[in-house]
Amino acid sequence: MKVGLHTRLKPGTEERYEEYHRNVWPEVLAANRRVGVTKYVIFRDGLDLFHYIECADFDHALTELANDPVNLRWQAEMAPMMAAATDFSGKGSDRMPVIFEL
Repeated sequence: MKVGLHTRLKPGTEERYEEYHRNVWPEVLAANRRVGVTKYVIFRDGLDLFHYIECADFDHALTELANDPVNLRWQAEMAPMMAAATDFSGKGSDRMPVIFEL
């Protein structure tokens, strides 16, 4: 399964956000792998973040991560930087539809 998400940073938080992602906590990486995420890439254009994720079942991964203590701590660190964050309820508008694939 391939998923695209769109989130947004608050102005002035770009460098801090990138620093966190240069040093993602090993337990965050392990949690994502545990729920079936095999690839996770984030692109940034100004304040806009575009997430590309490959996993077996994204809805299952979201459900698992929504209650994962490691993910909850990571999201608490990210929250002050985010104008629009990933919606772990699975009902948000952060998902982007696939338009083209080669």
